[in-house]
Amino acid sequence: MSDLPTLTLEQIAELIPEACGIESLDKGGQKVVFRGTIGKTQYALKFAKVPILPDDLENEDFPMSDVAARAQREVEIMRDCKSRYMVKLGPVGLQFTTVNDQAILYFSEEFVTGQDLRAILQHDGRFPPREIVKLGLHVTDAIQSLWELGKVHRDIKPGNIMRRDPSLEYVLLDAGLAFDIVGESLSIGPVGTPPYFSPEQFDFSNRRTVLDFRSDLFSLGVTMYEMATDQHPFWKREDTSRSLFNKITMFNPDPPHKIVPDFPEKLSDIVMRMLGKSPHLRYRRCQQLIDALSEV
Repeated sequence: MSDLPTLTLEQIAELIPEACGIESLDKGGQKVVFRGTIGKTQYALKFAKVPILPDDLENEDFPMSDVAARAQREVEIMRDCKSRYMVKLGPVGLQFTTVNDQAILYFSEEFVTGQDLRAILQHDGRFPPREIVKLGLHVTDAIQSLWELGKVHRDIKPGNIMRRDPSLEYVLLDAGLAFDIVGESLSIGPVGTPPYFSPEQFDFSNRRTVLDFRSDLFSLGVTMYEMATDQHPFWKREDTSRSLFNKITMFNPDPPHKIVPDFPEKLSDIVMRMLGKSPHLRYRRCQQLIDALSEV
């Protein structure tokens, strides 16, 4: 049985009557995504199947499902995060319903027109230094705003960063895996995308004390390294999980300016500091990183 809901365009129009021009966009993971226009603005409409509905929450034997809890956290972050570089919640907040005996949740979010960094890298190759600085400034601003809410994104990678048209600003997507430092964890083991893990993300037995915004800075550093050199600092296709773990926790890659001779050494030093194996070796505050990038 598929974990994805099966919905027709007509059913979506009934659920969200204010939306018009609805069309299918994507499916994968736990959600199916459509695009629709509400008012004069396009939004992404996201749907996921849940095993239970909120009415069951009064029964202690039926806690909120992992899918529903993640969606609730994602919606709260999009609503509360103040950074202009974090994707925003749309006019349809988190809703629960049933369609053809399927228990589903749905919500809307800003539809970001543009390309993700993975697609840009595959098409254009490595980024110029000025663009990497802009990327770092924009995503660090989002990380800082998340941390002000007590949240760590946990899945910063090229596929979760869009370059918006026509402003060419960078926007951080998908806060569904975000970790709440003061709340309950939504997962037992490590979650996210392993090649972009920080070393401390592998220590899932002790996350409450070791995981903070500096973990996101490490993942951003991996992304910036990849944009600078057109190669990942730790991962190769033939790597096993064990070799990836060993590289992230123990291996120090060559600095970008050693790989790309005309790359600014000062920017290279910033990226390498972000890749410090221990959190205390990275920047102590997001503003320190913003200041360093601004000087470059």
